[in-house]
Amino acid sequence: MVCYSIVASRAQHGKKNSEEMHQIARAFNNMAYIYATYYYDYQKAYENLSRSIELSKRYCYDNNLAYAYMNMASILDNGNRFYGEDRYSVEALNYTKKAFDEAIKAKEWNVAVTSIYNMLSMLDNGADCKMIEPELARFKTLQLTDSVEMWQCTRMFCQAVEAQQSGQLQVALDYYDKMLDKAQAVTTNRQQCIIKAIQQKSVVLATMHHYHDALACLRQVEQITLEQGMESELIDTYRALSQVYAAMGNSQEAERFDYKYLKAKDEFVLKSHVERIEKSRFLDEMRRVNEQVAQIQAKHERAHQLLLMVSLVSAIILIALVLLMRSNIKQRNYIRHLYEKNVQLLDVKVDPAQPGSQPEDKQEDAAPKYQSQLDQESKDRLFGQIKQVMDNMSIICQPDFSLQQLATQVGSNYKYVSQVVNECYGKSFKQVLNEQRVREACRIMNDPNQSRHLTIEAIAANLGFHSRSNFTVTFKRITGISPSDFMRMAKEK
Repeated sequence: MVCYSIVASRAQHGKKNSEEMHQIARAFNNMAYIYATYYYDYQKAYENLSRSIELSKRYCYDNNLAYAYMNMASILDNGNRFYGEDRYSVEALNYTKKAFDEAIKAKEWNVAVTSIYNMLSMLDNGADCKMIEPELARFKTLQLTDSVEMWQCTRMFCQAVEAQQSGQLQVALDYYDKMLDKAQAVTTNRQQCIIKAIQQKSVVLATMHHYHDALACLRQVEQITLEQGMESELIDTYRALSQVYAAMGNSQEAERFDYKYLKAKDEFVLKSHVERIEKSRFLDEMRRVNEQVAQIQAKHERAHQLLLMVSLVSAIILIALVLLMRSNIKQRNYIRHLYEKNVQLLDVKVDPAQPGSQPEDKQEDAAPKYQSQLDQESKDRLFGQIKQVMDNMSIICQPDFSLQQLATQVGSNYKYVSQVVNECYGKSFKQVLNEQRVREACRIMNDPNQSRHLTIEAIAANLGFHSRSNFTVTFKRITGISPSDFMRMAKEK
């Protein structure tokens, strides 16, 4: 009951999928069965079954609806026994018919067969079978196997009742004997089936005025019900014994069993009240359990919301990290490409630019502002001297090396040297000097034996740069990457 209650309480908390709602509907159904069977609280059973039927209808759970209708009919039928009158007979029969219809739709054959069995049991002695004629007609068309447990027993019951209704009492007795034989193979409701077959035999025998045989059948039922503790069946048996003795004209025995019937009924009612008292303690525990479950579910929902928020933030962070990693990989590949390109350029010799090899606008920019007095031969000779000096790292890496010092080194005029550098290199002296120094820096950093114990500051100072920042800006402008990235790539290589 506690477990079913916990499941049923989930119907009040949050949205559920179809499978979860199916389990909740079944929990209400099973709680109703426990309330009716073990606590005799038919009101509580009715409330739970009503909820189960409501959910089953809403979500089209035909199989559960069939069970719920059958249990509702059983509760109402037990209510008749409890009050000793037929106040719920019609309603109970209607619910049994609904159970049969839903069972056929859901192909729940055990429920379908049990529903027909219950309809036949609900018909009072001699009641007209026309009340359930449509259901019996559909039942006869079913082609079931012995895997449906009560199939054979119910078939015999049906044929016996029809024979009894038509006045073929001996035929009815034969079918009740066959029903009794088939009941031996039933496992779930074996004792009930046996008792029903013997009770029905007693009715037919009494109708045939074979009262002693009828009494023998009822005595047999009395013994079984006493041994098995089947109180409601015992009450019915005492009433039947009183009626048979009355029919025989034995008023003394009829009164004695009528007294036993009333006493058994009172004890049954008293027991149900005692069970309700005991149940009240249990229900108080159930109430506390449900409160605890509600608190746990509330915490669970808050934790679920927090988890969703954390998951969302984590997803955003993860996406940002992925994008950052992709950006870093892309940048790293770009740096590697520039590094490899600059490494390749270390092996390329710097040749003088050929006249006309530069775009016209570059030639115009590089052209001197004055008319040179040097002929081509003199320019070539002077360029050779300049190139020899510019390829000498020990000279050009002096911190104070300048165009004037270059002119002094080659023994020529400052202006002639500037003109030749501009024309032959296609660049200014400062550009050529920085490129040569950066080229040397790349060579040093790419050689692990040289750069192993050198810092970027030391390399910059050795190459004539006045500061690391000046070296970094110049290096990145020429190579496209920073000195630190170049050195890291060199170490990885």
